[in-house]
Amino acid sequence: MIRLSWLSSIGLILVVGAPRRPASEPDRSAVDAVFAQYDHTNTPGCALGVFRNGQTIYGRGYGMADLNQGVPITTESVFYIASTSKQFTAMSMALLAEQGKISLDDPVRKWVPELPAFADRVTIRNLVHHTSGIRDYLGLWGLSGRSFADEIPEEVGLDLIVRQKALDFEPGSRYSYSNSGYFLLSQIVKRASGQTLRQFTEANIFGPLGMTATHFHDRNTEIVTRRAEGYQPSPGGGFDIVRTSFALVGDGGLLTSIRDLARWDENFYANRLGTRGAGLIEQVTTPGRLTSGEAQTYAFGLTKGEYRGQTIIEHGGSFIGFRAQLLRFPAQHLSVAVLCNDYTAQPERMAQQVADLYLADQLAPATGPKGKPGGVAVATEKLDRWVGSYELVPGAIGRVTRLGTTLSITAFDQTAAMSALDDSTFDASPFTDRIEFRTTAAGPALVLKGLGITDPSPRLSPAPTVTAAELQGYAGRYTSEELDTWSVIEAKGDTLRARTRWDQWRILTPMTKDRFAAAGARVQFERDRAGKVTGYRVSAARTQDLVFVRR
Repeated sequence: MIRLSWLSSIGLILVVGAPRRPASEPDRSAVDAVFAQYDHTNTPGCALGVFRNGQTIYGRGYGMADLNQGVPITTESVFYIASTSKQFTAMSMALLAEQGKISLDDPVRKWVPELPAFADRVTIRNLVHHTSGIRDYLGLWGLSGRSFADEIPEEVGLDLIVRQKALDFEPGSRYSYSNSGYFLLSQIVKRASGQTLRQFTEANIFGPLGMTATHFHDRNTEIVTRRAEGYQPSPGGGFDIVRTSFALVGDGGLLTSIRDLARWDENFYANRLGTRGAGLIEQVTTPGRLTSGEAQTYAFGLTKGEYRGQTIIEHGGSFIGFRAQLLRFPAQHLSVAVLCNDYTAQPERMAQQVADLYLADQLAPATGPKGKPGGVAVATEKLDRWVGSYELVPGAIGRVTRLGTTLSITAFDQTAAMSALDDSTFDASPFTDRIEFRTTAAGPALVLKGLGITDPSPRLSPAPTVTAAELQGYAGRYTSEELDTWSVIEAKGDTLRARTRWDQWRILTPMTKDRFAAAGARVQFERDRAGKVTGYRVSAARTQDLVFVRR
């Protein structure tokens, strides 16, 4: 989950001079109202920190860190921050490069030689900017049917990456968010420095900055003082604890608090790391470029963007029971950190709402959802041309329907009404920032801008009818060397279902000839010259064409 933005250099931040302060601080009751749903003693919740000019100008906890023990959330509570951890891993690479221990243009196989030969073309810089083409190991783990609640030993995670037979694309040619890249960076830190990522960051980041409650949690049985539990809503009401034995670090794994994040945030204005130069900050806040020269938004575990007319730098994170967001406005020297232990929380949205209050006199007018122009009326015949089903990512179908005088979209187990910005562009908050429709030679297509999906998703033709006899042709047993697993496919009447070695049965829903959708993945069957099914390929959001061979 996770989109962000920034100034291209610290030099620019310094040029603008002292940041303007609003005439008055917002009423704190207005800030507290953003978190009203969590301001109770029987719910999990969030910790908030508002940082300006090196000071925490407002910090508070809402809800409970531990419902079993009745422990409230405070700014000292320690949260798992998932992918928000990536900026610390990336900073480690920048520091190693500054120390002369690595070059960002080193081939990854210089440090991880057990990777397949295709990784010769992948550099450390590709890993940092998510342009490597290496498949996401968490996606691979899920496609194998295993649970994220399970422990994934470090050697097993690495083995899963090493097993792959191909890249998803030529390194540097595309952006595709990959946890594999940042997990591999943790391996490079260990091999280049002789220290684990935890040890290196303690010596080179957390120690110098006085972040005493922060560490990469690489031992899942370790007791952590003031640690918050993770929760999700219970189907019967209330909340359930959700825990994981997961202990891999690099792509995630950081435990930290609001108090410590304030120290980290201020270092982007007055660097105390490495040689203490401004160049280090400029480097980690400058987005990469594709080999085509196209500018990207992703820098070093950070994304540079814009919110209501102001440059922002941000990164979010989500993983079993936890969500986090750190949002920075460099020109205003103001940041908002929101750490939550409810997996359904929306810290990105709440951080923006808090920023709206503190920067009310400096942001562009907000007259519609998320600061975009208000909805406009669109003729129903123009709305109807976009109605239909779209494959948003491989195997994940979004269904657009007309809802009175507007549209709605159902995807990823969510339904959101869409507010028209014009006759082909819609806001679908909080599901996504923006949905754009286009007319192509193949028909209507949809682009989900806010979810980082840049390729247009064509509208699907009506699904074909597959006879019971045709379904029997897919039945059989298959194996995947890349996932170290097997699958069984069964045909029962007019239903085709499959399960992998560690998973439950999943229904395969026809999309086109020989193509099915199953649990958020696409299954494309392959045939020999005689027309017999010989195997299939699985594709998902961050993984393309995993091979299963029929036995």
